[in-house]
Amino acid sequence: MQNRLAALFKAVGVEPDSRVVIYCGGGIAATLDAFVLHQLGCDDITVYDNSLNEWAQDLHLPMQTG
Repeated sequence: MQNRLAALFKAVGVEPDSRVVIYCGGGIAATLDAFVLHQLGCDDITVYDNSLNEWAQDLHLPMQTG
């Protein structure tokens, strides 16, 4: 299972020495990815705790849709 998870993260550009900022709708679901990445040896992980709930409310912040 560990190799499969590592391959999935690698497929989206995450390497063990990457700086990773994880987000979701409200910051809760992102913690699972952070935990898994930590278990895979990533050390530079940040969870944006308010995630899109906060980000999307500020019209000055960049966001791509569609």
